[in-house]
Amino acid sequence: MGIYMELMRVEPETARAAVAGQAWPRPEMREGEKFRAVLSLGKAWNALQWLLTASGCPVDPVMGTPFLEEQPFDYAPPGLLTAEEVVRAADFLAGLDFDALADFADEAAMDADDVYPSGYDRQRAEELRSHYADLQRFYETAAAADQWVLTTLT
Repeated sequence: MGIYMELMRVEPETARAAVAGQAWPRPEMREGEKFRAVLSLGKAWNALQWLLTASGCPVDPVMGTPFLEEQPFDYAPPGLLTAEEVVRAADFLAGLDFDALADFADEAAMDADDVYPSGYDRQRAEELRSHYADLQRFYETAAAADQWVLTTLT
């Protein structure tokens, strides 16, 4: 078991409804889309978030900006990235290949920051390669569709 991160591409109106505390959306893939509207990063989310922060990503494409903070949550409140933030994330991710991202892996620093699971050195960071490729495609698709992204830990 563990804590998993799920990201959803949604229309702005759907995101605004979620921020207002209404029902959590269940987005569907549009006809002709080549990548799913929901992306699960599994347990890789925390290491990816740490590496992207270390690399200078201008937004947090993993957690987004927390909202609904006044309500109780098991792990953390859901997060949001607006269409503008999605474009910034997509541009940054497109310009950072995985090898450059993985070079930021620092086992001692990541363990000191309680990155889960622990033990990410440069070699172990290779386990994140496919998740990073998925994240790049996810944001590329969301940016092209002018969508927002909602995030949640489960």
